[in-house]
Amino acid sequence: MDVYEVFKRSGHKEPFAHAGAVIAPDSEMALIMAKECFLRRREGEHLWVTRRSDIHSFSDESLLEIAADKSYRFPEAYRDVVTKREKAKVRAKEVMAERNAS
Repeated sequence: MDVYEVFKRSGHKEPFAHAGAVIAPDSEMALIMAKECFLRRREGEHLWVTRRSDIHSFSDESLLEIAADKSYRFPEAYRDVVTKREKAKVRAKEVMAERNAS
């Protein structure tokens, strides 16, 4: 007996969503059991089942971290641009003054 993860979608244009899991001897029986468990009241139109052992994920979650800051791609990154620009100008003047003093 294997554990099968069940995914269903309610309409043709809707995405598949995880519905739950069933325990079955093979994929055909898993489909029948998934239908009985997750579609008995017509909550969806399509089913996918897959063995849990066939689903793979990263063992090291740090691999999912973003390597570079790409916040410029979102509008929130441009809030307070004027304030940030003024702070950068002040900091640049300080750095130039330090270099000239040396």
